[in-house]
This record gives sequence, C-alpha cells and structure tokens, in this order.
Amino acid sequence: MTSRHFYPSADGLVLKSLKGAVLLNPSLKLHSASRTVYTTDYPANGEVAVMSGGGAGHEPAHAGYTGRGMLSACVTGEIFASPSSKQILNTIKFAAFGEDTSSSSTKRDVLIIINNYTGDRLNFGLAIEKARVLFPNVSIDSVVVADDVSLLASPTTHAVGPRGLAGNILVCKLLGAFAHTGAMLNQVKVYGDAVTSNLASIGVALEHCHVPGREELGEKIASDECEVGLGLHNEAGASRRKIGDVQSVVREMIVKILEREDASHLINTGDETVLFMNNLGGISQLEMGALLSDVVDELDARGIHPQRVYLSSFMTSLNAPGFSVSLLNVSAVNHFVTPHGINIDTFKLLDAPTDAHSWLGVRRYWDSGGVSPRNQVITKTVPLEELARHESDHPPADILPATIRLALQSACRAVLAIENELTEYDTVSGDGDCGHTFSAGARAIENDSKILSLSPAALTERIAGILEDVMGGTIGALFGIYLNAYSHALQIVSSASELHSAPLRALDSLSRHTTAKPGDRTVIDALHPFCHVFAASGDLDQAVMEAISGAKKTLGMTPKLGRAAYIGKTEANYNVFDPGAWGVAKLLEGFITGLRRVQEISRN
Repeated sequence: MTSRHFYPSADGLVLKSLKGAVLLNPSLKLHSASRTVYTTDYPANGEVAVMSGGGAGHEPAHAGYTGRGMLSACVTGEIFASPSSKQILNTIKFAAFGEDTSSSSTKRDVLIIINNYTGDRLNFGLAIEKARVLFPNVSIDSVVVADDVSLLASPTTHAVGPRGLAGNILVCKLLGAFAHTGAMLNQVKVYGDAVTSNLASIGVALEHCHVPGREELGEKIASDECEVGLGLHNEAGASRRKIGDVQSVVREMIVKILEREDASHLINTGDETVLFMNNLGGISQLEMGALLSDVVDELDARGIHPQRVYLSSFMTSLNAPGFSVSLLNVSAVNHFVTPHGINIDTFKLLDAPTDAHSWLGVRRYWDSGGVSPRNQVITKTVPLEELARHESDHPPADILPATIRLALQSACRAVLAIENELTEYDTVSGDGDCGHTFSAGARAIENDSKILSLSPAALTERIAGILEDVMGGTIGALFGIYLNAYSHALQIVSSASELHSAPLRALDSLSRHTTAKPGDRTVIDALHPFCHVFAASGDLDQAVMEAISGAKKTLGMTPKLGRAAYIGKTEANYNVFDPGAWGVAKLLEGFITGLRRVQEISRN
C-alpha cells in the first residue's frame, strides 16, 4: 500500500471525481450542491427509479453504476462518510422527477439500496421520512444490503447487523434491470429482499488503505499476515491470521460463506449461483485472475458451479490491497419470490444491457445443471514443441559428452550465483526482474533430464525452447531466436572452422530481428565480441574474455533499446553493468570454467 497520491489532500477531490465520472456517459448529469449523479435517459415504461449511494472512496461506486438499465441516481458523501440527509433528499427528488423537479407528471416511485452501516441507515432513513412528507404522491421503499458474513457471531455487530460489502453492486444491477422492465415498486422491493437475503460476502486484505492527506491510522498488519473480514471503510476485520499459502486463505473465505455463523446455509447441492469477485483497489489484475481461478477451484471441490462469474474493481476501498468474494444463491431467490406471484429470470437481468459505464460482464455463460466453468480449461498437457516437430527429427547421441554436460552445469550455477547481483543492477537501471529471469532459465535447464541424451544440435534447440518458455519477454525471445539459429548452424557444420563460425551465423540471424548493436547497452554488447572473436580465432578462452570485457563496457553507457531506454532513469542510474549483458558474460564464463575443470581432471 502506498501513501503517495497525485492529490496530496482530499479537499475538493470527491466533487472533482464525480465531474470525471459524468464525462464518461453523456446521459449523466451532476448536481454539484448535493453531489447527486443522475441519468436523463429513463425508460418509457419505467414505474420505479432505483437509487443508491454512500461515502466516497469506493469508486466506481456509485456514479459508475448510474445509467439506463441500472441506477437512476446516486449520492456521494465525503470519503468513508455517509451523505447527509439533505443530500439524499435531493437525490430522491432527482430519482423521482428527473430534471424537471417542479413537475409531478413524470414522477416515479423510488427504491433505495442502502449498505448496512449506522451512518447510512440513519441518514437515508431520515431522508426517506422527509421525502414521504414532501412528496406524498411518490411511494418510497428501501432494501438493506448486509452481505458480510465475517462478523455474524461478533457481539459488537448485534445492534446493527452484518455490514454491507461489494455485493451492493450486484444488487444495484439486478434491481435496476428489474425496474427497467416496468416492474412495480412492491415487486422490486420483494425481489430486492430476496436477493439481499441470499447474498453473502467476505473480504480479506494485506494492508489498510490510505486516505489522501491523512495520517495512517490503525494497527498495521504484519508482513506475514492478512486480515480476514476487512470492511469497506478501512475498519478492522474479524481476525488476523498467518497467510501461509493463498489457497488456505481462499478456503477459509469460502467456508465462512458456506457455513455461516448464523446457522443458516447459503447454498445447497444443485443450487444455481452467481460468483462476484471484487478488487478492493490495490491488487494487480494479474493476481486477481489467479485468485479467481483459486476460488472457482475451491467451489468446484464442493460441487458448486456458478452460472455467472464476475471480476472487477466494483466497489473499492481506495487503494486497499485486498479483495472480496460474494456468492448469490439464485435458486433460493426464486424460491423466495414465487409465493408473491413474481416470475423473474435473474440471469436475464444480469445479462440485460446497461449504459452504466463501470458494469463489466459478458452475456454468454455456462448452462445450469452442475456444469463447471472449469470445463473450458484444457487440462491435457501437449508439449509446445510437438506443435512444430517431434524430437525424433534429431537422433539422440548415445550420451552427451561429459565435457559438455559439466560445462552446461557450471554455466547454470554461475548464473544462479549472480541472481541477486543481476536483480540489483536491473532495479537501478530497469524494472528489477532480470535476476529472476536468468535464474529461472538456469534452474529449468538443470531440472530437464532429456538434455543428457540429445545431440548437440537437438540439445541447443531444446534449451532454446526451455528459455523461451520460462524466461519470457524480450530476453526469452532473444535467446530463443539465437539458440534456434545456432542449432540450425550446428546441423550443417562439416569442419572445425564452420563449428567456430556457428555462433556468428546465429548472431547474424538474430540481427535480422533486432536493431541492437554494440554500444546500445543490451546483451549484444557481450554476445557480439564473443561470436566475432571465436569465429576469427577459434579460441574459446579469448572469446569469453572479450564477452566479459564487452559487458563491463556497459558501465555508465546510456541505453538506446529496451525498457531501460524509455523509463526515464537519470545518468547516475546507469553506473552499473547492463544486467542482460552481464548475465550472458557470466554464463559464458561459467561454461568455460566447467570445460577447464574437465581438462584438469583428465590431466590428473
């Protein structure tokens, strides 16, 4: 979590953010005085306007969910503070009458979605009572979202009940879409109660968020802990626990949802469900995708196969590094509303289009009937190299010469020995992943048993494939191109001189795919002198010495290619060796060190 912000103070930030939100949708307008965002695009048959709101800091809630097919209006308070009853009263007026608040001819009844926090309950409740007096021809009702299961057994929550979490946005989508069909207020109310009664959520975070312009508050979460049950307003959760592995955290969250502490059971076998995952604002999309995968695996193991899956930063807590999981039991919702004579297809409401710019979700999903979303994931392993050609194209030698085997092992160990050094260099001049990238390649080669039974050309091709897979990015592609070209050169050698020139031929092939040249501060600064000296002299020791010298020349050199060339580092940041060039040089040095050891052993 960072305490740095582009806006060092929260003064004026909420209103400015709302101005930005309405710029994303031409049908939205902002009433600055009450911080109300409302839509001017109402359905012709709409009898009910759905509205919601709360404190700021949860963006894109709720302005991002205002628009045709979702909320008609929303209201925003200060950061983590409920809007006042006066603000809410103005929002009710806009929801009921639209822009022409002086006319009652276009009035709509109003359904208000409230998150279960004391300030929200009191201020929204007061505004509702005032509105009933001021607008006697408008029927107003509300539903309360109290989806947090983490504090159900806590005596401190008995008076208010469970908090409202990100499930609020799922409720906004469903009730907004239902109202858009022309449903009456009593129907929307019944359906809203059914949804909120069968919705459960829980959040977890690694740290608390930080509010611009404020000191950090609350007890810090230890680096090896997470907080289970963290709320939306930076308040403490139900418990802190050691992280261990992420699967155990996910498992705990799912168990708390399914085995609720209020003795009720949210989901039974065969129930249709919706999975709704929310990024609290500070988790990378890379990790969120992985977390979603783990959550689905955990549900699969319990025979729960959601028919709809959603993942986004739906309702944040500023920049909190955490997420929440919500489950809605659609079968239970249907059971709830049927006695009221209401026939609703919840999935159609989820799939219904909306102009609310922050709602994310596709409209094609898995059928019901116990079919897991995991069926779309191919689990059969097909080696990528088989897509090109079989290894039988390279007849294996009886055994890889001992000198090459030991030299290769020595090269890998040399790379692993400088992992931290490469990371340090790349942290100063790049993005810090070079050490990990090189060591991942070295470990993958060490762990591959097949390389011991391949011919030199086949060995080189296989190493190329390994490095391309595990190293990835630019460096993986460079190694892949170079080593594949080197493999091809080895297949056609017929003399010692051709063997010495094979690395240079591979370099020529590489040059057709990159403009990098000596002096650009790249791996070429080490690879180029090695290839040219070895081709000219056949002296491997001298070639490796030139590679090391070339890598050392990158000290203080300004980069002209690669990520380091455009990340805006100062000249002082290049007072280290280029990590890629240094990694190649040390790899070659390790290789020749292994050869020397074999020669010493043979002499003794």
